[in-house]
Amino acid sequence: MGLIAVFDFDGTLIKRDSMVLFFLKHFRFSFLDLYIFFKITVHAVRFFLKSYSRKRFKEIYLNLVIRLSGFRENKDAIEIFSDYLYGIIFPGAVKEINRLKKKGYKTILLSASPDLYLDDLGKTLGFSKVICTRTTDEDGVIRIKGLNCYGKDKIKMFLGEISREEINWDLSYCYSDSPSDSELLGMFGNPYIVNNKGFAKRSIGMKHVNWK
Repeated sequence: MGLIAVFDFDGTLIKRDSMVLFFLKHFRFSFLDLYIFFKITVHAVRFFLKSYSRKRFKEIYLNLVIRLSGFRENKDAIEIFSDYLYGIIFPGAVKEINRLKKKGYKTILLSASPDLYLDDLGKTLGFSKVICTRTTDEDGVIRIKGLNCYGKDKIKMFLGEISREEINWDLSYCYSDSPSDSELLGMFGNPYIVNNKGFAKRSIGMKHVNWK
């Protein structure tokens, strides 16, 4: 039976949300940037009012940020942002990834964030597999291809690429900071809640770790 170690990304390997950082990295207080910020705010309000899905809001958000960054047009921008994210990953997380790799675990990066930058980052960190929100470019417009890798759909995508029967769940690990991953964490014999004491206190049988 195989051994796996699954790691969430936002809030788990890094302190903040990578999609927010993506915006902040390119925001420069120009007229265009302020206009795009206003549009993002309006769409965020509509999302919270449930006018449309999380998946649709993510598509809108990505396309608006791409407008102010030139991200889609310049592959170097992807590499630069991936390098930036790598620089803010918790050293404790990198140590744990490498420790489990040396013990023969297949390491999996499982995140709701998009492949636009996670694929490169996953390779840099030496992950065996990256499972995340997949995108496609349709005539210059970024669309999410398939499911948004969040909540129950995150588990569907994960089990779509990992055979239940081939995994030793009792000895495998999962790391996440998010309550939305409660069901995912519960599948593993070694579930770790990262940097979220409140979530850990409410979760019986799950261990807590602080990465810095």
